[in-house]
Amino acid sequence: MGTTKISEFLFNIKGKVAKQHAEPIIEKNLYTILGFKDVEDLEHKTSKSVNKKIWQLFIDCFTKEIDYVATKQVVKNVVCNIAKSAQGNAFTEAESLILNEKQDNKKRERAIKKATSILKKINPEKAFNELSVIKKQAEDFLQTDFYKAQSKPLPGFATSGAQLFAETLKYIETLEKLSEVKKEDLTKSFLLNYISSLNKKYPKSQGKREDAIRILSSDELKNFYNKGVEEGILQPLVSYKECRNLYDKMSQTKDECIIKKEEHEKASKSITSIISDIKKCREAVLSCKNFQSSYIKEKAEHPFRGTSCQKMIDIYQERIAGYQEKIRQNLNQIRAILKDTPQDVEKFKEIINCVHEAEQYDEIFDSALICLSNIQNKLDIQPENPLTELRASQINVEIELTRLCEQNIRVSM
Repeated sequence: MGTTKISEFLFNIKGKVAKQHAEPIIEKNLYTILGFKDVEDLEHKTSKSVNKKIWQLFIDCFTKEIDYVATKQVVKNVVCNIAKSAQGNAFTEAESLILNEKQDNKKRERAIKKATSILKKINPEKAFNELSVIKKQAEDFLQTDFYKAQSKPLPGFATSGAQLFAETLKYIETLEKLSEVKKEDLTKSFLLNYISSLNKKYPKSQGKREDAIRILSSDELKNFYNKGVEEGILQPLVSYKECRNLYDKMSQTKDECIIKKEEHEKASKSITSIISDIKKCREAVLSCKNFQSSYIKEKAEHPFRGTSCQKMIDIYQERIAGYQEKIRQNLNQIRAILKDTPQDVEKFKEIINCVHEAEQYDEIFDSALICLSNIQNKLDIQPENPLTELRASQINVEIELTRLCEQNIRVSM
């Protein structure tokens, strides 16, 4: 990405060093503009500050909600689990006071204050890890037969054990959402404070630094920027406007691809079901023709049975015509499903229009399947200049027509 060149000194005639207060010459990326070595350096320094503030937000939530009727059981257990992970058996007495509402109120209040004091001293990373453990335990429990059976309350819990685990998971997910909402603003605030000295020293570059912060304070834009630079789609010193516009464009393309995929999957299921019906009709036609042929032969060999044989021949011919009409209707349904897919549809319509001609029926049916296969092969969506993540999610719709054709769907008449 190049090297960072900052001219900070000039030499006077006497060989003494004088400071140069001109703007630094930076030729690297958005991280170096802000004074960081790389993405790891930024994340290491920002996470320490941001995690500390988010953890304090969580503690504030615990303090407010530990006595709310709707949340007290969950909050008490979460608080006690985290505090006990730091204090061990030394927290047992306080835990008992917090969990048991029948205890003396003053003693219980002192126990809650003790727990809050412990939480404030815990390393945020350790606290978040403990929350993750509690969340994982709740998720695992909700998958058990014990939960599904809504069994009796667990020892130590005022409410149903099953219900408490479900409420715990929901509560922790709420905390995670709070973290997501606050993280960008907290990161932006930290970075603005971090570059304050650089802005004073190099005021001309302040606009570039603030532009970089708008990108790097957002996880989605930061990740997009990192991958975009790696893929060569974004310049290392891209502006916020350019980065945002391309991100929005790629997100829209991805959303459109997902919608198209869902539509094609739905069409695939419908067409597969219709073709299954067509196969059954084809088999019924074949069976009727076999029976019809036997009566034609019998009529030729036994003229005195001509009337009865002709009656059966006519019956089977009527059935054959009925099955062929059902097939024609099924093909029309496929045409309706593909009405918004322009490739080769006109050719498909022409083929279907010829279905009523019985003498060409086999060729028409086979041609229709081949045409549908060609349509399917052109349904793939290729977003323009996608990133790796989008390439991985590109739509490669494989409607069952090709597979059915390859498995010899065609049934000869």
